[in-house]
Amino acid sequence: MDPISERVLWFVLGLLAGWLSAWLFAARRRGDTPPSPRPELHSPLPEPAPRPAEPPPDLDYPHAPGIARLIDVGAARAAGFNMKHAEDLTIIEGIGPKIDDLLRANGVAGFVELAQIDEADLLEILDRGGPYFRYANPSSWARQAVLVVENRWSELKQLQHELSGLP
Repeated sequence: MDPISERVLWFVLGLLAGWLSAWLFAARRRGDTPPSPRPELHSPLPEPAPRPAEPPPDLDYPHAPGIARLIDVGAARAAGFNMKHAEDLTIIEGIGPKIDDLLRANGVAGFVELAQIDEADLLEILDRGGPYFRYANPSSWARQAVLVVENRWSELKQLQHELSGLP
């Protein structure tokens, strides 16, 4: 056998031996360690706490509308608001997607709840959110939410122009 053929043969045998040992090592390793259970995937979700349908009668909400009405998304879009759904809090001046997520995580699910919560509670929620939320100013959010619930879109647009300093 010539020297080149012998080297090729040893090279191929070495490759085969390497592949075989890697396969045996992987097979043995798979057999030694059972798959770890992921309990967070199999555990049932906790039951959400029941929420009252309306606020208790002994509490006073100064910004709350008298009756919760349906929000007219079509009229909002016609007035220039880009609402993705009827409870899209990002149309409120000063609320972006991150603050929307933070409010929803803390029980403010829509405009009626936002209209009923006072500024001190909103500041507490923002403080719990971390340092990135400290520059948000929730002083007008309840007033804007009342206008949304009452479908007074032109007044909301005018208020937001005043808040942002636009003519």
